[in-house]
Amino acid sequence: MTLRRIFCIGLLIFCAACGGGSPELPTTGETKDFASVCDKTNEGKRVAVVGFLRFPEKFTGTSSVVLRLYGGSDYAGAPVGVQTRIGNQANQVELAPKEFTDKDLKVHTSDGQVAGYGTRVKVSGKVYYPLVGQDFKCGLENPLIESAR
Repeated sequence: MTLRRIFCIGLLIFCAACGGGSPELPTTGETKDFASVCDKTNEGKRVAVVGFLRFPEKFTGTSSVVLRLYGGSDYAGAPVGVQTRIGNQANQVELAPKEFTDKDLKVHTSDGQVAGYGTRVKVSGKVYYPLVGQDFKCGLENPLIESAR
C-alpha cells in the first residue's frame, strides 16, 4: 500500500512538471528601438519593435517559420527573427506555396488585419539568441503581431 502511494505521488509530480498546457498568450512588450532589440540586456524579456516582415529565403516546415523583421521598408541590414506559427489565426502566417515570392506573405495580426509584404507592423516577443548561425542575431518567440500606424 505504501509503495503504491509513493508511486502515485511521484506520477503526479512528474505530470505537473511536464506542464502540457496550452502556450502562454502573447502580450505587449516594452517598446525598443530596432537597433537595440538584440542587446544582451533584453535576453529573455518581452520587447516590442516596429518593422517590416518578410519570409526567409527558404523554409520547409508546415507548422511554423521564422519570419524576418527589418527596421525599414527597404529591407536592408540585419533582420530580427520572428518565430511564427503557420495558420489563419491571430499572430500566425498563412502557409506559402512551395514556390513563393514576397507577395505571398499574409500575416494575421492580433487586431484582425492581414499584413502583407511592405506593411508596417509592431511585433512583441520574448528575445532569444539562436544556437546555430542564422542571418539574424536574435529572435522573438511567442509573438504578438499588431498593425502599426
